[in-house]
Amino acid sequence: MLKINKFIALSVAVFMIIAVFSGCGAKDGNGAKDSSATAEQGTAGQGQQEAQEKAQEYKKDAGVYPLKVKDFDGYEMTIEKKPESIVSLDLGTDEILLSLVDKSRIKALSGKSAEDEGISNIADKAKEFPKAEQNVEMVISLRPDIVFAASWMGKEMIQQIRDAKIPVYCHGTATSIEEQKKVILEIAHVLGEDAKGQEIVADMDKKLKEIEEKVKTLKPEEKLTVLSYNSYGTTHGKGTTFDDIVTRAGLINCVAEAGMEEYPKISKEKIVELNPDVIILPTWYYEKKEDPVAFADEVKRDKSLASVKAIKNDRVYMLPEKHMSCVSQYIVLGVEDVAKAVYPHLFK
Repeated sequence: MLKINKFIALSVAVFMIIAVFSGCGAKDGNGAKDSSATAEQGTAGQGQQEAQEKAQEYKKDAGVYPLKVKDFDGYEMTIEKKPESIVSLDLGTDEILLSLVDKSRIKALSGKSAEDEGISNIADKAKEFPKAEQNVEMVISLRPDIVFAASWMGKEMIQQIRDAKIPVYCHGTATSIEEQKKVILEIAHVLGEDAKGQEIVADMDKKLKEIEEKVKTLKPEEKLTVLSYNSYGTTHGKGTTFDDIVTRAGLINCVAEAGMEEYPKISKEKIVELNPDVIILPTWYYEKKEDPVAFADEVKRDKSLASVKAIKNDRVYMLPEKHMSCVSQYIVLGVEDVAKAVYPHLFK
């Protein structure tokens, strides 16, 4: 049997977010240059408009089958009827589906990660379902109407399922909250659940608006700089969901401000140079041998980092990885987690 190595794929996505490094501005005070905030707000506004346009585009054939669609990889397919039997091969889709459709339509979820409370927002619910990570043969034997997979998953595995005349829709991995909304709307459209998809996105917008109303009261000089860090020595720069999360939470990602993109390695010397007001550390690792609490203690006690403001002022936070690293609607809870941890006075 060919194993569906979903954990390898998951580790890539999770690693991108667990490498929680946010660089910081160069000012000595609590605040830093806020040039990126304006740019990010513009990007978010554009993304929100794109999501709305996407929802409008879907209206013309919402719930109409046969439905012709093109997935993230450009693969075109025709879905003959409304899918009533669904298999998910990645955790993000697991979480979306359980809010999008009746559980009776879900024949299998991705794998054991769905039951892991450290990384899954549906851990209790996931225990009810078979896990599709076991093998391709299992997926085929279920004869689902459609299979959802992430675009970074093994192409050989996906092709085997398609060769069995089972549609596989590969969605992209979001690098921002607005992109995540579009993924939700895409999946909802494929399943004939456009209205429910829009409802989920509306709930996300409501939560984001509540947070925005609080953090917008911060003066530019009150915004703190932030950096994410993990035991792999990587961080998050421009073009990551972490960058979007902390920006919406009223912080300034110093790694992005320093011009670094995606998930670069960062030295301790660079951390000292960036001198963040806040450091965010992971609470979960793909490799279970890693101990997040032990690593956090190591960072706090590291003499080479003793001069960093986040260490000196006890602003080192461990926030729920299932919110910070997720690729589903629960990502907005990461924004709330960060804002509440860093600016608790705004939420009294």
